[in-house]
Amino acid sequence: MADHNRKLVFLGVGQVARALAQVSHEFAPILTQTTTSTSEPESKNLFRYSMYGTTRSAERVAEIRALGIEPVVVESFENLGDLLDGAYVVVSFPPDSEADVAACRAAQKADGIVYISSTAVYGKKEGVVTEESEVDSESPQGKARLDAEQKWLKVGASILRAPGIYGRGSGLHQRLISGNYRLPGDGTNFVSRIHVDDLAQMIMKALLLNKRSQIFLCGDTLPTTHREIVEWLAERLNLPVPDSLPLEQCHYTQRGNRRVDAANSLQQLSVELRYPTYKDGYSHELRGT
Repeated sequence: MADHNRKLVFLGVGQVARALAQVSHEFAPILTQTTTSTSEPESKNLFRYSMYGTTRSAERVAEIRALGIEPVVVESFENLGDLLDGAYVVVSFPPDSEADVAACRAAQKADGIVYISSTAVYGKKEGVVTEESEVDSESPQGKARLDAEQKWLKVGASILRAPGIYGRGSGLHQRLISGNYRLPGDGTNFVSRIHVDDLAQMIMKALLLNKRSQIFLCGDTLPTTHREIVEWLAERLNLPVPDSLPLEQCHYTQRGNRRVDAANSLQQLSVELRYPTYKDGYSHELRGT
């Protein structure tokens, strides 16, 4: 079997990189395939992913290596050109003007780049949002993300705007179990989410389909109110519905009232969600708690 190595480099190793480390092998593209007279595969030549992940902390080296990712301790992205040349690059660190400029410069010869952005770019906009919806450049969080997006678009990155990410042991169910969650306001604001494995699918498809300098929306097919999902989870966890917290005291990510319509992006990337609703995704997560 021929060995076709492909570098997959994570600029930032967090929840998304962890999921990608687990599922990237599913997207190793078949280069050639010969068949026997019975049409059964005789041999396959597959890409193999050699994974690297950056960290600023030497203390995380063992943790990252345990994921099957080779850790790269960096103080700056300035000197990563050799590593990123010809690689697939996934960017998930928070907006940082200096770091974004340096990383964009280093990634100019990458074979593909995905920048993980946020639906926070829509700011105070309410109702349904699509790829064509107007963004909110007035909010500090939205402006920082939009500035980063523009830098990455210029070097050919695909931008994936993600809502709340959950899965693989992380999510609202864990916060309810810990007792540190409070219902935002009266709970009637809508929220969208995506399971991290489905986000990983979208990332890999954007890389493999070479979707350069395009913006995609991520989200499942059933946006819900905070109260609906909290009550559904509380019932299954045999927990009381938590008290409310005034909306103005909540984190800005909990104040939105948006329903993400990602149907067009999912079609463009040929992605079928494994967890199309919160019930599918959290049912899977609860089986693992």
